[in-house]
Parts: sequence; structure tokens; C-alpha cells
Amino acid sequence: PRPSVPPNGSYEDVLDKPPDPNDIMDLIKNDISSEWNSVGSELNISMNDRDTLRRDGSLTDTNKLEQIVNEWRRSETKPVTWRTMLKALKSLGRQDLIRKVIDYLQMPENYRKYISMNNYSRITF
Repeated sequence: PRPSVPPNGSYEDVLDKPPDPNDIMDLIKNDISSEWNSVGSELNISMNDRDTLRRDGSLTDTNKLEQIVNEWRRSETKPVTWRTMLKALKSLGRQDLIRKVIDYLQMPENYRKYISMNNYSRITF
């Protein structure tokens, strides 16, 4: 079933736009950093690149997730859109994060910018 959409707009308007990497990280890092390798696999990041990250003991899981997101955006292994990220989260069974992203995307753009500047993870709903 499709999530409900407020009458004043649709999150689908932004699904095919490129996400800001800071927005992605603010939304998901606290909940999925330990799954950075799976996220990378879903975004078609090469096994070689993921192995390099795995072997780097100086990086935290959050750093590795950030590297995965940056590599995805740089190499465009899959379309760099919110839709692609939602599909990756769906493949990982992370309905909780899908809901979090959709809730964020349903907000008016100026509010999203405000939240992004003030760290999404500290704001409660």
C-alpha cells in the first residue's frame, strides 16, 4: 500500500531528484550504519570497493556508510535519486527508514532545508 500523502503536495515530486548526501546521512546513519556493506551492495558499489572499506580499520561504520553514499553519487552505479535509495532500503527490509525518508520528503522544501541545516536526527516529531 502507498503511504498517505498530505493534500498540499506529494513526496513523489522529489523521488527522481538527486538527494543531498548530508540529508541521506542525517536520515539513516543512526539506524543503518552497521549495514553499510549491504547498502553498498544494493547501490551496486563494487565488491572490491566494499572490501577496501572493510579492511580499513581506521573507519567507523558511519564513515564507511558515508563513503558508500559518496561513491554511489560519484560513480552513479545506480541512478542517484531518492527513489533508488528507497528501493535499496526496501530490499534491506528497512520499512522504518523508508517511512522516515518519506516523512522527510513530504515536508515543505523550506522546512527540509531548515531541518538539514539543524541536523535531522535531533528533531523529534
